[in-house]
Amino acid sequence: MGDSSILHSNEGLTNLQRQAEEKSIADVPVSEFMSKNLLSVPEGTKIYSAIYMLVAHKVGSAPVVNVQNKIVGVISEHDLLLQTAVRDVVSAIEFHKSPVTIELNATLRDALVLLYKHKFRRIPVTERGVVVGTVTRMDVLCKLIGKDNK
Repeated sequence: MGDSSILHSNEGLTNLQRQAEEKSIADVPVSEFMSKNLLSVPEGTKIYSAIYMLVAHKVGSAPVVNVQNKIVGVISEHDLLLQTAVRDVVSAIEFHKSPVTIELNATLRDALVLLYKHKFRRIPVTERGVVVGTVTRMDVLCKLIGKDNK
């Protein structure tokens, strides 16, 4: 029994093989596997409130958005830990102002490169600067094996 029979006996790999034959899995648009249930933190949010939001949603980071829902930065649990050590928790959050994002029409390959290059767990997905979702390492891995991560 060769490698070919092992591939065909595994449902996930068979699904992946079928997708690869139809079109390259790497060319699948981010919009097909991104998470749409997105937490975003409004610009000017207090440190305490931002901590509460991340904890309640069980995420380590979130995009920071302005009143037009355009991304202006990213806040992480690491940032919040540092800020609570040196500032009052009722102060407004400080955040990274040059966020790495991925466009809605980008591909799985593009997501792989960004996640790996920047060592991020998640990247906000934008459409003309407006946050529309997020893509995580797990979203990408699940798509690669033909599983739904929802």
